[in-house]
Amino acid sequence: MIIKVNQAQKTIDGWLKNLVKGKYEAIIQVWSGPKGTRRHFMRGFKANHDHHFLSDGEYRNGIHQESLPTTIDFFEQFPLWDIARAIRIASEMGVRYPTDKNGEAYIMSTDLLCREIDEETNQLVKVARSYKPIDTLLHECKHPRSVARTFEKLEIERRYYEEMNIRFELITDMHISKNCAQNLKVNRASAWYREEFIQHEKRFMPTFLTACVENPGNELRVNLERLLPVLGVSYSDAFALFQWGIWTHQIPADLEVLINPFRPLALKDLA
Repeated sequence: MIIKVNQAQKTIDGWLKNLVKGKYEAIIQVWSGPKGTRRHFMRGFKANHDHHFLSDGEYRNGIHQESLPTTIDFFEQFPLWDIARAIRIASEMGVRYPTDKNGEAYIMSTDLLCREIDEETNQLVKVARSYKPIDTLLHECKHPRSVARTFEKLEIERRYYEEMNIRFELITDMHISKNCAQNLKVNRASAWYREEFIQHEKRFMPTFLTACVENPGNELRVNLERLLPVLGVSYSDAFALFQWGIWTHQIPADLEVLINPFRPLALKDLA
């Protein structure tokens, strides 16, 4: 089958022109994504652009990725812009490159292309991450042909990035839970006004953790209130510092447990 690439290449050429000008645009955006899906638009904090997520799972993964201290920024719905390379890889694999019914090539994309600091080498690296719901990978949930096709496209993607010396990872619902993402989403708001309280960060974090360890049965709000005269801050600032600590992972909270100010804060087992 002859694959037509003119339309796809035209789209990629326009995308590359914007990229050269310093303007990143997701190749698939929330208003042009598949109908009948849950899509999310999120203002980027670390990246200098707004994020387009095409499913709840992508959204959860994006929130978690942005919160990690090692993350510099990320680019969602990042196209496999070298279409010729992607088509060649598919041919070498002996599988079909994705096309529409008229033979026009689709532009494959990666959910997140991340720039981050490698914890072992302390070097800046790129990591491509694709999200798939776990049921799309299981024969018990989907037709074997559908599962096989999903893995074929993932392999095209993996080999594409392998040729570019970029690590590729598959992310599923098993990696980031709804509770974890919800906790990060709620506490992420502090990032936008951190200048109002950040001067207290170094004193707050160890003092708050000590209070939680020494008084594990206290409600979260009680432990925060006890710090006010010690740190000389208002409750709103103390709570904002707590939110910042959660979002930046400085507070070792168990994010699988929904955070409630009127309940004790669940901490990870640090033993």
